Amino acid sequence: MARTRIRSIAEEKSETPTAVAERRRQAQLAKEEAAENAQPVVRKDRPAPNAQKSGRSLSAGGIIRRIPVVRNVVAYFQGVAAEMQKVTWPSREETSRLTSVVLAVTVSFAVGLGLLDTFYSWWFRQAFHADSEWIFLVVGAIVATLVSGGYFALRNRI
Repeated sequence: MARTRIRSIAEEKSETPTAVAERRRQAQLAKEEAAENAQPVVRKDRPAPNAQKSGRSLSAGGIIRRIPVVRNVVAYFQGVAAEMQKVTWPSREETSRLTSVVLAVTVSFAVGLGLLDTFYSWWFRQAFHADSEWIFLVVGAIVATLVSGGYFALRNRI
């Protein structure tokens, strides 16, 4: 979670304008005194900037660690990279063999579906011709016999 300090409305109103002016005047005096002494200003209300960084730099890595959403996204992609290194990739020969299998199956199914589409279009054209209704019925009976016979022959294996 992000560490932020939220001032309440009551806090802001409790600080009077004279207190704000006094605080600003003290800060200005401290800056002038530091410039005269050529020593860094040490504020009592917070640690010195070097101690505050605690090893963090102003580079992209330091900023990434401070922003929770970006930190989570970076952690996700680091996890992805770690998992990708664990993957066992196939060899070049195995990749080409599996690619050829996929292409062969795709082409064979495309040809088979094309032939089935051609058969169905021919078959239904026969159904709507006045002088060739009997061809439609005979082919329908053959298809029904093949499908039902195939089902009864293979029903124990399916």
